Amino acid sequence: MGIVGILLGLGLFVVLLWNFAIYALPAFVGFSTGWWALNHGAGIGCVVVGLVAGVAVFLAGRVALMSPSGAVRLLVIALFTLPAVYTGYNIVLQLSEVGIQSPIWRHVFAVVGGTIVGCTAFIRLKTPVEVLPNDFTTRCG
Repeated sequence: MGIVGILLGLGLFVVLLWNFAIYALPAFVGFSTGWWALNHGAGIGCVVVGLVAGVAVFLAGRVALMSPSGAVRLLVIALFTLPAVYTGYNIVLQLSEVGIQSPIWRHVFAVVGGTIVGCTAFIRLKTPVEVLPNDFTTRCG
């Protein structure tokens, strides 16, 4: 049971890292704002400030993705994808230091990992947001 628990925990950790890398921009804004609030005396309220800022950036990005302008959508996709590429590169680079001796191969794997994370972020953001049907409340209520 111990090995199964370790594998499940490791899998959960990888999924959390993956989602963190995909949504790096709201996470970065949330952490930065929370850290700023902590340094300015907010105490435990810094968690709330950080969460509100991160969720606001995420929701603003979602609203901007519904814009009819293709240029606005492309700009928002780029704003979310570029930090995801950078975060994916750094996560793979740090994790590859555990088992890979050659720094060249670590960077090669990091570039591949950053590219995969960036492509995933691009595809997730390019896919239109599902809209609930009009009779959703009548069927569920």
